[in-house]
Amino acid sequence: MPGERIVVDGLWRCLCPSVDIAFLSRVTGPSPGLGQRAIPQLGHKARTYQRQGRREYHRVPIKVAIGRTRLDSDQVENSRVDYLRRLAKRSPWIPGALFEGIDSPATKPDGIPTKTIYAALKELPRANDTYHSVIKLVEYLVKERGEKPNAILYESLIRANVDKSHGSAGVAGQLLKEMESLGIPITLQICQALLEVTAIHPDYVLRNTVLFEMKNRWYMPTRYDQINFIIGLLRDNQYELALEKLEELHRDQIDVPSWLYDIFLYTFGELGFHEETLSILQHQQKIVDFSSQPLVLNTWQFLLDVFSRDAFYQGIRYIWDHSVSDGHVNPPDGVVTNVLNTASRHADAELAVSAIQILSSRGRKLESHHFEALIDIHTQQNDLPKAFTILCIMEKADLRPDLSSTRSIFQSLRQSDLKTRASLKLLHKLRVDYKVPSAAFNVVLEATIIHRAYVAAQDLYRSVRRICVDGPDIETFHLLLARCKFRKSMHFLLAEMEAFSIEPTWVTYDHLIRISAMQDDYRQAFDFLDKMRASKVADLTDNPWPSRSTALALIKRCIEARDMRAQELIAECRKRGMLIDADVQQLLEASQKQKELAESSEGPSNGVVVSPPENDQGQLSAGLGWA
Repeated sequence: MPGERIVVDGLWRCLCPSVDIAFLSRVTGPSPGLGQRAIPQLGHKARTYQRQGRREYHRVPIKVAIGRTRLDSDQVENSRVDYLRRLAKRSPWIPGALFEGIDSPATKPDGIPTKTIYAALKELPRANDTYHSVIKLVEYLVKERGEKPNAILYESLIRANVDKSHGSAGVAGQLLKEMESLGIPITLQICQALLEVTAIHPDYVLRNTVLFEMKNRWYMPTRYDQINFIIGLLRDNQYELALEKLEELHRDQIDVPSWLYDIFLYTFGELGFHEETLSILQHQQKIVDFSSQPLVLNTWQFLLDVFSRDAFYQGIRYIWDHSVSDGHVNPPDGVVTNVLNTASRHADAELAVSAIQILSSRGRKLESHHFEALIDIHTQQNDLPKAFTILCIMEKADLRPDLSSTRSIFQSLRQSDLKTRASLKLLHKLRVDYKVPSAAFNVVLEATIIHRAYVAAQDLYRSVRRICVDGPDIETFHLLLARCKFRKSMHFLLAEMEAFSIEPTWVTYDHLIRISAMQDDYRQAFDFLDKMRASKVADLTDNPWPSRSTALALIKRCIEARDMRAQELIAECRKRGMLIDADVQQLLEASQKQKELAESSEGPSNGVVVSPPENDQGQLSAGLGWA
């Protein structure tokens, strides 16, 4: 009955350029035996493989843009033909028709001597995309020429399995077993071919079997055998053993090709073995003569990418000095930004400036995070004048620095009051040549609060207009309100905010509620709470509420004053998912103990029993559900 129908279109030929229409006609035609391998013992597995191949062809979708795919497939086919012609020119003693494959219509193997076909089998397995041609030439020699299975034919079949698309370590291992069963000697070439197969298709058992056979037969592995063994280990994820074997090659003074180092660099770099990758790269630079082997810039670009991705400073610095600074490698903006961030972590001003120069030369507008990296570097180097100068440059570039831009400066100032005082003098000097941003003043104010408390900080605030032309910002008042405890100081700061037309935010109201809750008359705290909930400031949600610490401070004050509004506050906190029950329980217990101590210390007077007020602690506890 007719064979399975296969639709041959442009996409099919593009995906499978090594098998042409003539081969398909034989596969689907009535000719028996083409589904079998040249060696009879391989017949079953070969038929299975070919049937799988036919199913794969059948599954290729046919609804494609035929005109375009035909053009693409023609280009691929022409490229393949040109490659085979060049291969034929390198072997002029072999008829060029054999390089096109036995399935080609132009091939007439009947008129070609057997010795010539054997010579072709020596060349074809080492070429690209010749898997099917080798298989069919071996089949032809066995079936048509009556050649008996021998070591050369098996070697050709094994080497054909080096093909990355069609080859298989399992098939190569089966061929080795067939040789043993037929009593065909395992030559050195067979072992070398098997090592090549396991370098492409990793197979731990087959590789060790080959090495054992070579050792028993006193076969000395060549340089390429050892290289194939190392590549097989890499593909088998045995990275430490592969690196150890590479070091052995170096100790034995065996010439290692540069491309093998590149394979290690790509593999280890992608896996994140950066210290080993850098060590291999440095070793490669020492031993490789780049006058005869040009520098592979793609490798350097790849390594800079992975090193900068993981902030590996030593690797970044090495590649930057040896390739980027010389203009050999031009990294993309994302990599340059990663390099800048890494330089910031390691206080490398030279590397950071070089990265920023690259961005600037491309016309890239520098953003806040670029300048902040420089600020961090100069701060780590204790060069505060340059750090504050960069803040002024940011202000000049219309990049408003904020509190987050000065964290590294604050970490430095909080360690020494002398640095804080010196920084204040520095701001007075900078205001002559620059417009000092409020963020520069705020970080000095923040450090002053740490060293000399709130009163000194408020005195410093009075000089803000002499340092910053635009005056304070909302962060200035938040720093002061965070340490404020008295109503008078709070009202002063509120008046200043109103004078500078600064609208309060959620943080502002949160501080105001906390400060008011600390006063004897805490009614203003509820006024600020109402304003917070009614405010429509941009940073406020639709239904704002104080922070957990502020809410507990107000609840504590209500419990101490036996104010029943504590119940409403607690209920609202619970509604918003705040976990405050344990804290409120402790507040109630502490308030009860204070009440008992006060009653015991006062005692009854003239036999008169003192009764608790109407809203006593018991009623409050009962209202909270803890009675």
